[in-house]
Formats: sequence, C-alpha cells, structure tokens
Amino acid sequence: MKLDYGIERRLAQWAPELHSRYRDCVVISQRMLCRYENYFPDFTDHTVLHTLDILELCNQLIGGQIERLNAQELYVLLMGALFHDVGMGVSISDFEQFSAVLGIPEPADDTARAWAVRDYHQELSGLYLQKYWRMLDFPNEAYVRAVIQVCRGHRKTDLLDETGYPPQFAVEPGKTVHLPYLAALLCLADELDIAAERNVSFLYDVEKMPSPRDRREFRKHMAIRRVELEKDRVVVHAWTQDPEIRAGVEEVTAKLRDKLLLCRRVAAERSPFVITQADVVLRMERPEEDEI
Repeated sequence: MKLDYGIERRLAQWAPELHSRYRDCVVISQRMLCRYENYFPDFTDHTVLHTLDILELCNQLIGGQIERLNAQELYVLLMGALFHDVGMGVSISDFEQFSAVLGIPEPADDTARAWAVRDYHQELSGLYLQKYWRMLDFPNEAYVRAVIQVCRGHRKTDLLDETGYPPQFAVEPGKTVHLPYLAALLCLADELDIAAERNVSFLYDVEKMPSPRDRREFRKHMAIRRVELEKDRVVVHAWTQDPEIRAGVEEVTAKLRDKLLLCRRVAAERSPFVITQADVVLRMERPEEDEI
C-alpha cells in the first residue's frame, strides 16, 4: 500500500501546534500497541503498520473531501487511529480496574483474560485515554471525549446514536468536529485492513496455533491477497482452493459489505460528507505465480 500521509501533512500545515501534540503521542502509542503480543502472540498485526494502513485507508475514503475537514477533525482522526487499539495492550492492573467499570466477570485464566481483552478492547482503549489523557498532552477534555468516541466507534458501537455521536461536537469555543463521520471513517478503515500483508507469515507456524479457530482465521486472511478501493466499490482479491477457507473469505466479504453500508449511511445521514463506495465485490482469482 502506497502511503500518502495526506491527513498528517494537512494538519502540520494548518495547525502546527495540534500536529506537534499528535507527533508527541506516536511513540507512546506504539509502545503500548506492541504490548498486545503479551495477550495475542499469534494474532493479526496491531502495531504501527496497522496504524499506517488505517490512516492510508482513511485518506482514500476521504478523497477530495479532505479540503473540507478542519484542523480539529484531522487531529481527532489521527489520534483515533493512533489509540483505537491501545486497549489490546493494557496492563493487568489497568485491566482489573477497567473491568470493574465495564462489569466484565473475573477471567478464569490467562486465556479467558486474553479473549476478554479482545472482546472489549475498544472500551478498554477509551478508559485508557480517560485515565491517562493528561500525560498524552491533549488540549482539553473535549478533545479527549471526541477521540474516545472515535476509538470506541470502530467496533460494537451504535454510530447512529445521537447522544454518543452528536453531528457537531464542540472541542474548542466556536470549533466543532463531525463526530459520526470521523468514527465511521475509522470503523470502515479498520474493517478494510484484512489483507494477507497484515499477517507477517514467516513469524508464525500456523500448525502450532492454539486452536482450530485461530488456524482458520489466519488462513482466511492469508487467502485475501489485497483490498482495493475504487470510486464506487471495494474489490477484495482472494484465492484459495480450500472450500472451508473460501467460505470464510465469503463471510468476511459479507461482513465488510454490511459495515460499508452502515458507515455510508452514517456519513450521509449524520454529516455533510459522503462515502462514495456503495458495494463490496469478491474476486476469487488464482495469482499468476500459482499458475507457473
């Protein structure tokens, strides 16, 4: 994926002070994200590479509309991309504290704790930011709230909820952000980052993964060669000769289509912006190198 860095470049031009605050958080966020391996050593990548892919996908989804995004929206989107998965690497002490807030039952063992982290990581990310935001040099609590909602919105959150996602959310006097659109962008970009390049295959021995579910998930994503965003649709390029994995890829495609239609609706109904892609197409095609 060719990286454009358009969102960051525009923020640096329009609001150097906000850009400086964002840059100061990059190292902190990536150190936290690397800790996800404590829970999921064989899980899909959640490091800086995933963050960069998310931002590039957001760039593509925004397209020419980037001229209409204000500096505050660029900052909130960048910070949301940085911290949306930080809950995957929370410490055990923070997990225990946050679990009490969320009402998560005490895990029976380390495996149960790991899956609780995965299932609730968007909420854990929000609570992490709520606890540590002063150390992360946010301009004020309103920005924190905006970024938390964007982080939470990337999964299992109702983006059509007007209370949680007001159309115009004030982050400074006289300055607002279109929270539903920003959350929808991050939500869709996260769903689109499903191709094989997210799984560095030489790091894993698929046969030693702890469960059939883990092995199937890995093979399914490795079958997805790339995802392309065209102006009016998303094209998923994949190949496998395994009927079970093919069915899994079709499930992923259907899920992605549902997410696209939801995020497209959120943008159209709750913001002045649009998501132009209207469908997801699966192309099962044998790569040329496999034909030799």
